[in-house]
Amino acid sequence: MKRLVRIRRALAVLSIVSFVAASSAGCASVADSIDPDRLSVPAEQNRPIRLTVWLYERTGLEPFLERYAREHPDVRIEWFVSQFEDVHNHLQTAFAAGSGAPDVCLIEVSFIERFKRFPDYFYNLADFGAASLRDDYLDWKWRQATSADGGVVFGLPTDIGPMAMLYRPERFERAGLPADRESVARMIRTWDDFLRVGEQIRKQTGKPVISNIHELYQAILGQSQRQYFDPATGELIMASNPEVRRAWDYAVRAYRLGLSAGLQTWQPEWAEALADGGFAVLLSPSWMLNYVKTNAPEAEGDWDVAAMPGGGGNRGGSFLTIPKESGHPKEAYDLVRWLTSPEIQLELYRRENNFPSARVVFDDPIVRDKRDPFFRNAPVGRLFADSARRLKPAYEGPYQFVVVTAVESVLYKVERGELAPEQAWNEAVSLVRKQLSAVGASAFIREEGRNNPP
Repeated sequence: MKRLVRIRRALAVLSIVSFVAASSAGCASVADSIDPDRLSVPAEQNRPIRLTVWLYERTGLEPFLERYAREHPDVRIEWFVSQFEDVHNHLQTAFAAGSGAPDVCLIEVSFIERFKRFPDYFYNLADFGAASLRDDYLDWKWRQATSADGGVVFGLPTDIGPMAMLYRPERFERAGLPADRESVARMIRTWDDFLRVGEQIRKQTGKPVISNIHELYQAILGQSQRQYFDPATGELIMASNPEVRRAWDYAVRAYRLGLSAGLQTWQPEWAEALADGGFAVLLSPSWMLNYVKTNAPEAEGDWDVAAMPGGGGNRGGSFLTIPKESGHPKEAYDLVRWLTSPEIQLELYRRENNFPSARVVFDDPIVRDKRDPFFRNAPVGRLFADSARRLKPAYEGPYQFVVVTAVESVLYKVERGELAPEQAWNEAVSLVRKQLSAVGASAFIREEGRNNPP
């Protein structure tokens, strides 16, 4: 069984056994159990200034931290890499304890609304001139980074996750279907088209089409601006929102048509299936391309890339923030601004396929002309840029991650035959409510009408 390289956006509940600490002076491991107090760095009176940075896995930012430290000898940078959910939980713990927060913390989009409820715990980057950078970024991404009135800039955007459809041409050809990317895009314009073509592939080849139904559900819902929480009130609207139910129904239809391989995303079997053709289509954000290349190097030339059905979509994206505990906010801001500058975003995209949030670079040749030999020389730059331009940004509520994790667990129960599809919707709504209550978010729950279970 091949070793799985876990990607940074993995939406799974993971327990951390250690942070991996690195600095411009080298790498070091940190103790098994994490006490945020141990990660605090007192303000230093003498140069070099020491800045601590918290990241989650595989952001690709580490080489740029090393470079910044080399170019700024008056600054020493230490960074701590945690698993995805843990870095957010530790930041919240540090805030509650009143100590232990870093100088700079990376926050993912599914958590940013939760932290925006506590503006007193962050420096307002507008005080350092960040408001002048607004026109560099996509409008919707900038709004995610700021307060409702635009007066508080919580962080600067690092990247976004525009979507495209990865597919195996050989599987389409075996089903008697056109397999070049332009024909595939024309053939699969809607999600009804997707199920129709998927059904033909399944019947003609006997092979699954998608890895699991949660990936399909997530991709469809990702094209809706209203998802689990009301943008105006923050209240849970899952059961009363027809867009959520629409995505759910498509996922269940795919299950009943036998289109799913039933493989849980990020697990070793899922990674192996990328290489050996265990499924034919992967609905993928830009940053996932490197995951495919790293975990399935033998599949070079087996996958192509076409436009996403239903228009654009987004999955992922992050912000660099400065907690109030930082003793060096000006120096921290200089680092954040440099890391999120259009120039560095271009370089990060070239290396890692992290798609820029800076719209001013969408027409740069590094983006516009980028092709990837691994994916049959697909014009990935143009495809993902077009997706980014088309997407309708969604509001991700303060407890988005809690809801996503609960829904995912129910859909996997359906895949494993542990829950009948006709019972799963009520089970999902009920579980979401329970999980929100468990994390102290009962205030976001309201009666949503007849679609809710008692």
